[in-house]
Amino acid sequence: MERLEETVIDMQVQNRIIKVTVINGHGATLEEAAGQYLGILRENLGKMDYRLSGVSFVNPVYEKERDLRGKPIPFSEAGSYSGVDIRI
Repeated sequence: MERLEETVIDMQVQNRIIKVTVINGHGATLEEAAGQYLGILRENLGKMDYRLSGVSFVNPVYEKERDLRGKPIPFSEAGSYSGVDIRI
């Protein structure tokens, strides 16, 4: 646990269905370590009438790079524009 450093757990619950996202810089290592416990988690949640839809592990560094690549260019930086767009 000491080597995990900063970790964020995002748990979303809707209609007794749970989705868990673990955000940590050691996502791949953590995913391997947690793999053996996911069945137990799913079973115990089922006993409480909840269903586990999934557990995902995210590395925040890779997510930040992905977000920067797909980020749209602001209108002010895209250049000039003249005209009117109308959609009916």
